[in-house]
Amino acid sequence: MQCRFHVAQLGRLHDDFKAAGAEVLVILGDSPERARSYAELLKTPFPVLADPDRTVYHRFDLERAFLVIQRTASVVVDQDGVIRYIKRATNPMQWLQESRELLGVVRGPGDADRSGTPSSQQP
Repeated sequence: MQCRFHVAQLGRLHDDFKAAGAEVLVILGDSPERARSYAELLKTPFPVLADPDRTVYHRFDLERAFLVIQRTASVVVDQDGVIRYIKRATNPMQWLQESRELLGVVRGPGDADRSGTPSSQQP
């Protein structure tokens, strides 16, 4: 459920990500039909991709914790395909701050996020 809040927050910040030259994608470890329904439910302004075989989840070590809690991650990949940032979480409540942190990473050092904290000072 909290992952929906994170995706909705990414949707609210979508214009800011676009202005910073970034694309937002969400990958759901489920069927294309479920990914489409998820995108429609949340009215995402960005694609929600399906990973029915959970290939991406395996690659980024996002297996379920305690068999019930889905581990998640946010990843920033540059235009050359180099991973510049990755943050994995088991506690989904982290994602409520995560969207702004991601925006700070995309904007780069010296830019301030909406809270006024320079991204270069973020963890």
